Amino acid sequence: MPAAVDIEFILRSIDEAYHTWQEKFQTTTNELPAAIQVLFCDCTQTLFQLSISNDDSEQTQIDQLNAELIISKLKELRQSLGNRWPETINSFGRDIFNVDTYRVEAAEYFLPVPFYPDDDTILKFYRWSVYDMNDTIVCRYFLEKSELMPGQPYFVLGKSYPTGHAQIQPYGSVKPTYNQMKVYIIDNLKGQGSPPIASSILPSFTTT
Repeated sequence: MPAAVDIEFILRSIDEAYHTWQEKFQTTTNELPAAIQVLFCDCTQTLFQLSISNDDSEQTQIDQLNAELIISKLKELRQSLGNRWPETINSFGRDIFNVDTYRVEAAEYFLPVPFYPDDDTILKFYRWSVYDMNDTIVCRYFLEKSELMPGQPYFVLGKSYPTGHAQIQPYGSVKPTYNQMKVYIIDNLKGQGSPPIASSILPSFTTT
């Protein structure tokens, strides 16, 4: 585990919010989004530290389990507040890393989000935004899920550009781990990934 990571402090912070926010925030107020952002800042920094290593060592596996524990508690916190939770906060920071000259910011959605507005045929679970040296988004990756047949999920890593969208890595019926996807995205940004398995033209760049 990275030396600067205090797992117990983060877990206590989330637990405290879980037990106090329901009473403190009876309705959605300006104070609630501010409190969420303060908590998210600490959680994102911790998740980033826990996600630095991508190897198969025992410590990396422990770090991944701790990251999933934090994420599980964040989702419980969000669920506990029901419709008091701000609709604009539908995800939380999962990771930040660099690939050559690119900066990648990863986010995980609390609940699956439709890829296209008002159409739940394809759902998004994760988002990776890729920024160049000018702090401009050049592309985004998403973990997407559709159903080829009812009850048969199909997971695939998609990549969106300003002019189109491509499915670049299939995972089938089993949802991949975060590290599996991160390793592939790094390779893809370095030009080492496999060619797209399907592509389409989008009317506009998907940005959320």
